[in-house]
Amino acid sequence: MKDQEMVLSIIVNAIQFTLQHAQKASGHPGSVISPEERVDIARAVLTALSEQGFQVTRAPSEPR
Repeated sequence: MKDQEMVLSIIVNAIQFTLQHAQKASGHPGSVISPEERVDIARAVLTALSEQGFQVTRAPSEPR
Protein backbone atom coordinates (compact mmCIF):
# COMPACT_ATOMS: atom_id res chain seq x y z
CA MET A 1 0.00 0.00 0.00
CA LYS A 2 2.87 2.36 0.73
CA ASP A 3 4.18 1.95 -2.82
CA GLN A 4 0.73 2.76 -4.18
CA GLU A 5 0.59 5.96 -2.10
CA MET A 6 4.04 6.95 -3.42
CA VAL A 7 2.90 6.42 -7.02
CA LEU A 8 -0.26 8.39 -6.28
CA SER A 9 1.89 11.25 -4.98
CA ILE A 10 4.10 11.13 -8.09
CA ILE A 11 1.06 11.31 -10.38
CA VAL A 12 -0.41 14.23 -8.40
CA ASN A 13 2.93 16.07 -8.63
CA ALA A 14 3.10 15.39 -12.37
CA ILE A 15 -0.38 16.86 -12.81
CA GLN A 16 0.65 19.93 -10.79
CA PHE A 17 3.86 20.36 -12.81
CA THR A 18 2.03 20.00 -16.12
CA LEU A 19 -0.61 22.56 -15.14
CA GLN A 20 2.02 25.06 -13.99
CA HIS A 21 4.04 24.58 -17.17
CA ALA A 22 0.94 25.03 -19.36
CA GLN A 23 -0.06 28.18 -17.50
CA LYS A 24 3.42 29.71 -17.87
CA ALA A 25 3.61 28.82 -21.56
CA SER A 26 0.24 30.36 -22.35
CA GLY A 27 0.69 33.42 -20.16
CA HIS A 28 -2.83 32.88 -18.85
CA PRO A 29 -3.83 31.45 -15.50
CA GLY A 30 -5.82 28.72 -17.25
CA SER A 31 -8.23 26.43 -15.50
CA VAL A 32 -7.49 25.68 -11.89
CA ILE A 33 -7.73 22.14 -10.61
CA SER A 34 -7.98 21.80 -6.87
CA PRO A 35 -5.60 19.51 -4.96
CA GLU A 36 -8.54 17.18 -4.29
CA GLU A 37 -9.32 16.99 -8.01
CA ARG A 38 -5.66 16.21 -8.73
CA VAL A 39 -5.80 13.31 -6.27
CA ASP A 40 -9.05 12.10 -7.87
CA ILE A 41 -7.38 12.15 -11.30
CA ALA A 42 -4.33 10.33 -9.93
CA ARG A 43 -6.55 7.68 -8.31
CA ALA A 44 -8.37 7.25 -11.62
CA VAL A 45 -5.04 6.69 -13.38
CA LEU A 46 -4.03 4.08 -10.79
CA THR A 47 -7.40 2.36 -11.13
CA ALA A 48 -7.15 2.32 -14.92
CA LEU A 49 -3.64 0.85 -14.74
CA SER A 50 -4.79 -1.75 -12.23
CA GLU A 51 -7.70 -2.75 -14.46
CA GLN A 52 -5.20 -3.33 -17.27
CA GLY A 53 -3.17 -5.66 -15.05
CA PHE A 54 -0.44 -3.30 -13.87
CA GLN A 55 0.64 -3.59 -10.26
CA VAL A 56 2.47 -1.01 -8.20
CA THR A 57 5.54 -2.57 -6.65
CA ARG A 58 8.81 -1.07 -5.62
CA ALA A 59 11.86 -2.36 -7.41
CA PRO A 60 14.92 -2.93 -5.28
CA SER A 61 17.12 0.13 -5.05
CA GLU A 62 20.24 -0.01 -7.15
CA PRO A 63 23.52 1.29 -5.81
CA ARG A 64 24.56 4.56 -7.39
